[in-house]
Amino acid sequence: MKKTLFSLALIILSFAGFSQSQRYIIVEEFTNASCGPCAAQNPAFQALMAANTSKCTYITYHWNFPGPNDPMYLANPTENQGRIGYYGFNYVPSCVLDGNVYAGVPANLTQTMINNRYTVPSPFELYINHEISPGNDSIYVTMLGKCTQAVSGQLVAHNVVLEKHIHYNTAPGSNGEKDFYNVMRKMLPNHNGATLPSSFEPGDYFILQQSWKLANITLMSELSVTGFIQNKQTKEAHQATITSPTPITGVYQNDVEVSSLLGMLPTYCVSALSPSVMIRNNGNEPLTSVTFHYKVNSGDIQNYQWTGNLGFLETATVQLPAFNFSLANSNVLTVYTDGTNAIGDDYAKNDTIRHNFNAAVQAGSTVTLNIKTDNYPEETTWVVKDNQGVTIASGGPYTQTGHVYTETIPLGFGICYEFTIYDSGGNGVCCSASSGYGYYQLKSGTTTIRTGTNFGAQESTQFYSPSGVGVVENLNPLFFAVHPNPVENQATLAFTLTSAEKVEISVINLQGKTVKVMPLAEYGSGQHTVVLDVSDLPAGLYNVQLKAGEKSFNQKIAVQ
Repeated sequence: MKKTLFSLALIILSFAGFSQSQRYIIVEEFTNASCGPCAAQNPAFQALMAANTSKCTYITYHWNFPGPNDPMYLANPTENQGRIGYYGFNYVPSCVLDGNVYAGVPANLTQTMINNRYTVPSPFELYINHEISPGNDSIYVTMLGKCTQAVSGQLVAHNVVLEKHIHYNTAPGSNGEKDFYNVMRKMLPNHNGATLPSSFEPGDYFILQQSWKLANITLMSELSVTGFIQNKQTKEAHQATITSPTPITGVYQNDVEVSSLLGMLPTYCVSALSPSVMIRNNGNEPLTSVTFHYKVNSGDIQNYQWTGNLGFLETATVQLPAFNFSLANSNVLTVYTDGTNAIGDDYAKNDTIRHNFNAAVQAGSTVTLNIKTDNYPEETTWVVKDNQGVTIASGGPYTQTGHVYTETIPLGFGICYEFTIYDSGGNGVCCSASSGYGYYQLKSGTTTIRTGTNFGAQESTQFYSPSGVGVVENLNPLFFAVHPNPVENQATLAFTLTSAEKVEISVINLQGKTVKVMPLAEYGSGQHTVVLDVSDLPAGLYNVQLKAGEKSFNQKIAVQ
């Protein structure tokens, strides 16, 4: 009987740990420094907010009407306009209570409305911390949301950097107001919010870490952060909070998050990977060990043991050992962890990450690169490298804005190439009136290999060239390469065999005459390298042909 009662008590405690949460309300007001009714209604609205700091907080956005020169609007017009457009208002002053509970003029917002909404439980607990960089030039914000009641929908999280009080010695608009409160300076990442999972169960949580390089701040001591969770479709705000000096703590004790895979490409023409994984310690206990498991498709599972020492929210990049796999047309790399701190992970939902990729596109003898530059052409460069890491073509920086540059790049035979485009400005080649609207397109004939615009600081893709006209392609040509190319005296030939074969290597000139033959030799399965001496050949173009049993392919080389 005692055992039964003890078990029942554990169950009750378990459910109590994820009960509904006390709601904290968010009110969003829209105003303008030249709006007469705003000046008339704001004092009472601000007094109502000040009387309810234990129940709600508020954010003030500035619109461009009736005074388009409102400095608080001009400091961030995109996000001010975006937020008022989201609610569909066409007048100021206006406000909303928790997104969709009340929408109208501030004068009609009442204490009763606040009291009634405050009694409605929230499905989340929400916490925010922020800190300013030592140089006072950036703000770093951490938000933790913990689900206490099942909820679903098109959920987003908003972190809003505010100035709690801005005072002007001279009224900046025509309505006489000199003091403005809780003025929105920046929404992180923008007015659309950060997308959250579409459903949460009790015990689920999320952590957002965001930053902003400060701009247009009047007084640093007045900086603050307000955050809220909202259903983007229904507009209902589920929970809000203000920044707190109390440090955020983890929801669980032992909890590693596999947060991202770094540098992964959308296409590959190599069948070997060494994944780079970012992990973060979301647990309160120091993270000292994790076991990684990873595979492509249904291939063999690889295992790797990581050890270290990460505190709460500290991160590490883990380079997993390289492994070979069978490259299919469509592929999935899966990485997951267990054995956290040799105990086990308390929250397994963030222990797995996947990356989908395809087999690379086969190009012809050339590829064409079209780049339309944006307004900062000097920021754009690109490079094409072969599977030995040798640069075969590159371009940029450019000088003309809005100009289409076309580059034709000749390819060798049987080579896996990697194309990378860079933008030193970090925003690709687009996408605004100030930045311009550019693009890049890498094509072979009518086949598009990759195209892009807003790719950030860089973007890469792989493609491969055919193994030669009239040549049997059963042997994977991606594992036959000649380096260096062009070659002066000696070249290294690298190739991989899937089974033991007798291999013959020949050099053929452009007239189809065999000018050099290396003796037939037998090689086992795996990777091999041989040295090809071309010191006795006249300068010019040649095909190096490798025959392995009944299979063969070519690689074009230039002898200098």
